Amino acid sequence: MSGLQHNGDHLTGIVNHPEEKQGPNTSNINPEISASKRMLSPEDISLLFFKREVNYSCYLICSVFFCVFGNSFLYGYNIGDVNNPAKIIQMFYHDVLDERAGIQEMDDNSTVVTYGGNSTANMTIPIKRSEMNYLNYEAPDNVEWLWSITVAIFVLFGMIGAFASGAWADYFGRKRGMILITFIMFVAAIFGGIPKVTRSFEVLIVHRALVGLHCGLNVSLASLYLAEISPKKIRGAIGTCHQLFITVGILWSNIMGVSKLFGTKELWEWVFIFNAFPALVCLIGLPFCPESPRYLLIKKNEEEEARDALRKLRGYFDVEDEIDEMKVEARRSQSVESFTLKQLLTTVDLRWPVIIACVLQISQQWSGINAVMSFSSFMYKNAGVELTVVEWVVCLTSLINVVTTLIAVPLMEKAGRRPLLLYPMVCMVVSFIALTIFHNLQYEESLQGSRGIFAVVAIIAMHTYVVGFALGLGPIPFIVVGEIFRQEPRAAAMSLSLTFNWVCNFILNLIFRFMQKAMLGYVYLPFIVILIGAIVFIFFKVPETKNRTFDEIAATITRGRKAKAPFDDLGEEMQKMNS
Repeated sequence: MSGLQHNGDHLTGIVNHPEEKQGPNTSNINPEISASKRMLSPEDISLLFFKREVNYSCYLICSVFFCVFGNSFLYGYNIGDVNNPAKIIQMFYHDVLDERAGIQEMDDNSTVVTYGGNSTANMTIPIKRSEMNYLNYEAPDNVEWLWSITVAIFVLFGMIGAFASGAWADYFGRKRGMILITFIMFVAAIFGGIPKVTRSFEVLIVHRALVGLHCGLNVSLASLYLAEISPKKIRGAIGTCHQLFITVGILWSNIMGVSKLFGTKELWEWVFIFNAFPALVCLIGLPFCPESPRYLLIKKNEEEEARDALRKLRGYFDVEDEIDEMKVEARRSQSVESFTLKQLLTTVDLRWPVIIACVLQISQQWSGINAVMSFSSFMYKNAGVELTVVEWVVCLTSLINVVTTLIAVPLMEKAGRRPLLLYPMVCMVVSFIALTIFHNLQYEESLQGSRGIFAVVAIIAMHTYVVGFALGLGPIPFIVVGEIFRQEPRAAAMSLSLTFNWVCNFILNLIFRFMQKAMLGYVYLPFIVILIGAIVFIFFKVPETKNRTFDEIAATITRGRKAKAPFDDLGEEMQKMNS
């Protein structure tokens, strides 16, 4: 007979196998750890994983904070930092182009619209650009193209960073990889602070390219690190912290860019200089945090270092249950070399996990979220919102995004991944349908008296869309991609899926402003079609991953939904290791 005894915050094994021989693979296990002195049955392993209480150690909390503040936060910040000050920076671009062409400041035509009774009077008043209220500025096509490139190059270099992130994570490690990329952000902050001094918009484009490279690397590194240091019971909640800090970064960038703070002709460069601060915090704090134990044991074969890191993260001494589970994974991966892209795409067992990972990332971007976050000021203006309140509505959108993501953290472990993907995505579809209807009603001359009502409905619809995204399609793709692969292909798979994420983001950011001008109120229809297709795919193909080991999830996808019961494979492997 063997049993388990609950002892404080963890479980210890009671050994009643005096006749059993010690297996050859257990000689290097700490003899003080009772759980490793006997052969573990599948039932015992199940108890170890599911009944162990979660201990929120200081190392775990600090590791999560420094990871998400120095990486996830910066990703979100650089999605939103070009939003509120967009027109001011476009005016700077226009000025620089005129200076280079030797053109004196020209009189731009500003259209002032006044309302009197039931009639509308349009007056075109010549006014110098330097004296113009930036809210009334309309950029010419050449400036629009330059601005679209400025926004989209962030995504292009993010794609490059994402593609290299798998090799970077495996070569330098998760923690050291995040530390090294902080220096990219310091250089980026310098370029972001000198456009007016150099009278060059090109340096701002270089800034956007560098922060894109950093964010492409940091999204993958942060997702891997969080997935691999998290206790299984709260893996979803900790993974959601990644998306939470992305939303906090978007909110903070929108606040920094309002006209009452740094969104002015004199101070807008400080919006970009700020990038250095979170990077500095990460550089100072992260070296004191443990490396990913799974990386240390499975990738580097450093068992003692992995055990020490795990003890710091868990806050208790007996971590042999997790060490044993990692050993099983390491044993399975011993015959497999580091995964290349070709291996990832040609391994039959990984075909569906790769498809699921890529479809989730494509759906996340082509649901339209970054068009909303990067161009929401233009979208609200087109939807009839008053120009003077647009920047505050943009901040409200970001605030709702943060609050909803906070709600999603506890929901992640209660409701599961699949429900939080499917139901909020239906809400997103309904929101875009409502936005399409009421946006088009803005153009009906007979309904001009109701424009204010239509604008309010458009704001509500946009915010319900953001709520739906923040609950599901925002955080869950990053979590699921980290969960559906075993250790050996995980970094390569994360890299590939995030490359799809960035490619889709780049395409959308480059063309969205021109989609708006061409499609007007029907600009949301492509997103509706993509969301409906994603809902169907997720319903039929994406498994639930809550409270399951990495091996079990991978086995479920490979074999179909009727996979072996939890821990069957793990128990079999442990018996082999201890026999």
